Amino acid sequence: MSQASLPPHAHPFRMIDLVLELEHGVCSTIKAATSDEVVRDERGRGGDYPFALLLEAMAQAALPLAQAEDEGSERAPNRSPGMIAAIDAARLLRRVRVGDRLLITARVTGGLGSLIRVRSVAEIAGAPAGEGIVAEGEFTIAMPETR
Repeated sequence: MSQASLPPHAHPFRMIDLVLELEHGVCSTIKAATSDEVVRDERGRGGDYPFALLLEAMAQAALPLAQAEDEGSERAPNRSPGMIAAIDAARLLRRVRVGDRLLITARVTGGLGSLIRVRSVAEIAGAPAGEGIVAEGEFTIAMPETR
C-alpha cells in the first residue's frame, strides 16, 4: 500500500503504522500501542493505552476509505482525505496495554453528500476471530468541499 493511502498526519499524530487492505469499502490497518505516544494514563493504571488515542487511531483507519471514496469523484487530486466530524457509539471493551499490536478494521456503512459513515473495530492482532475485540465505534467523516 502506498504512503498516499495513509492519513496526511505526521509523527506524533499519525496513529496508523501500516495499511494492510483498502478495497470494497473496507480498510484494515495495524497499530502498535507504544509508550512513546502515551501522554498520560487516563485511569491511573500504569501501562494502559489511553482510550482517546485508541479512538484517534480508529478514526485515522477510516481516513483512507474517505480518500478512496474521493478518487471516483470530480474533486481535485491530492486534496485532504477529509476530517472526523463525529464519533458515536464508541466503547472500550477491554484494556489495551502498551506493547499490544492492534488490527483496526474500518468499513463504510453509508454516506450522504460530502459525509461518509464508517464503523471501526479494534482487536488484538492474532487473537481468534471475535475474541480479541478491544474497542468499537462509528465515525462520520466530512469530505472537503469542491470549489
